[in-house]
Amino acid sequence: MGNTFRDYATSKAYIIVNFIVLCCVAGISYSIVKLDYEQHIASMRQDARQALHELSNQVQHQFQETILVTKNIENILLSGESFKDKKIELLVKELRERNPGIRAFALAPDLTITQSYPKQPNGPTIGMAYKNIPAQLSGVANAYRRQSPTIEGPLTLVQGGRGYIMHYPVFERPTGLGAPRFWGVISIVFQPDRLFEPHQNPHQAADYTYSLRAFPTGAIPPEIEPSALDDDDPVRTRFELLGKTWEATARPVNGLPPYAPQSPYLVAFALFATIALMAGLWAFRRVTLKKQEAHALLAEGIGSIQEGFIAFDEKERLVTVNSKFLEYHPEIVDLLVPGKTIEELLRHWVARNQHPENVEEREAWIAKRLARFRNPSGAFNLEVSDNFWLKVTESRTPHGYTVGIWTDVTTEKRALDAAKAADREKTEFLNNVSHELRTPLTVISGRATFLQHAEKLPQARRLHTALTNSPNATPEIRNSVDEFQNFVSNQAGGIAGSSKHMLRLVEDLLDWTKVARGKMELDLQEIETSDIARSVADDLRPDAEAKGLTLTYEDNGTATANADPVRLRQILYNLISNAVKFTRSGNIHLQVHQTAEDISFSVTDTGCGISEENLERVFLRFQQVDGSMSRENGGLGLGLAIAEQLATLHGGGLSLESTVDVGSTFRLTLPRPLTDSDLRRSA
Repeated sequence: MGNTFRDYATSKAYIIVNFIVLCCVAGISYSIVKLDYEQHIASMRQDARQALHELSNQVQHQFQETILVTKNIENILLSGESFKDKKIELLVKELRERNPGIRAFALAPDLTITQSYPKQPNGPTIGMAYKNIPAQLSGVANAYRRQSPTIEGPLTLVQGGRGYIMHYPVFERPTGLGAPRFWGVISIVFQPDRLFEPHQNPHQAADYTYSLRAFPTGAIPPEIEPSALDDDDPVRTRFELLGKTWEATARPVNGLPPYAPQSPYLVAFALFATIALMAGLWAFRRVTLKKQEAHALLAEGIGSIQEGFIAFDEKERLVTVNSKFLEYHPEIVDLLVPGKTIEELLRHWVARNQHPENVEEREAWIAKRLARFRNPSGAFNLEVSDNFWLKVTESRTPHGYTVGIWTDVTTEKRALDAAKAADREKTEFLNNVSHELRTPLTVISGRATFLQHAEKLPQARRLHTALTNSPNATPEIRNSVDEFQNFVSNQAGGIAGSSKHMLRLVEDLLDWTKVARGKMELDLQEIETSDIARSVADDLRPDAEAKGLTLTYEDNGTATANADPVRLRQILYNLISNAVKFTRSGNIHLQVHQTAEDISFSVTDTGCGISEENLERVFLRFQQVDGSMSRENGGLGLGLAIAEQLATLHGGGLSLESTVDVGSTFRLTLPRPLTDSDLRRSA
């Protein structure tokens, strides 16, 4: 078994199955992890888009607010108010408090920076002229031409670093109908890294890196494609501001994660599932292998037994058959294949085996055989060919299968037939011998009876008269003649007793042969059983008293039964005679007791009793439990066996209760005849 299991564990089939399972699990796990990762990236992209949208609105709001505040400062600059510097400084301070991304707020009349808030670290820019800063001059010129604010950037700043610069052109109001005079510009510098600091959710800024760029005026920006979020293609959003199209982008600070947060758990579950599947495959294979081995062992066992074996499923289809069964049925070997039904096999077997010989009986035989198959109840013998017999034992399994064991019992059948024939011959022989013995024994018994009373014979009387009248007959002669007559009578009495005993034995043999052949017939009639029981007790009481025993009788009223009076007398005679034979001292009691259902005759003695292990032997023919007492009293051991058979023929029974050294009770039970009231109740 171990070698077979190891062979399979290393077989190609097992390796291929495991490889396929591993590939399937790996593929499914990879798909799940990939899907989870894609969903995680999609969630990050959505979060980034949401955050970028909010921050873009925030940037636009900062620019718009800055323009509004700058408009107020323009009004202050062009008005005749006093304390302009203080007011401007206060407005710039409030603006920077609300918008920390504003790095500098510079006033440049005639394009030369004269004021910069805050002065630190923007002091170096004071006094600088835009004509000396080419990178920023184009933005100033653009604002001048548009006569509206513009934003440029990100640009390299004079004070260091990079930033976005808003140039707000300031024009003095004309007097009269003249053209506005260009006063200069107000420049606001925005720090890129603080421009996208969210006011609502500061944590969002830590997750992404944001950038902002403007497309050249008149240029058509490319369409935004909804691609995956990565370093090369960040999340983008566009908005229109101050005559330009702006594009804001967001990238994860640390780049894309290598896996989703749930990926380790999914991988762990996949590993667990793989191990569980492998273990399940291993366990399933072990169970399958054990079943295969059990099936192979069963097949080998069925094939090696010396009886035919066949099995059918719940639909009466052949499942398996062994070689011995094939040997028993060579006519249908080609048909004994799985799937054939029992009815098909029976019909082919009957047709090929020509059994039964009478064609008209075949359908009835098949129907009877099918009924036995469908309702198996014990074994039966079947002659499958001339003088070849099989014992068929069929049984139904809990799952509805039908299995059959076919055993060759030809030898046993021949032996049984021979034994039955010998028993019949023996019975016939005993019957013939008994009949042949009965006639001479009857003659011997009769003549011995005559001789037993020889003094009453005419010849004896004439001899006695002659001796009386003869003067020569001396008293001695007369005494001798009387002694001879007494001797003859005594011997004749012995012959009569022995012949009667032999006659009873012969009658027992005759009765047994009738029972054995089923020829015993009863003359059933409604009789008074108490009278017969009392008569038998009276007949046998002298025999009991001769042994010093007391024979008593008792009944509980008149009892009637349907019985054969001769055979009932025979049964009671046997029971009481046995009690007298095997009781050395004490008493014998015959009791007749009737109930509503039956009548019982109990014969109780105070004899030696019978042990429990010998109770069943008492009713066997030619069996005597106590050999010493049997030899002392004689007999063939047929009396109780015949009595039991006669009781059974009457529809009753004979039972025994016995205790060693206490006594025995034989109980004969006969059914009571049905009365008119009983018939009316049963109806």
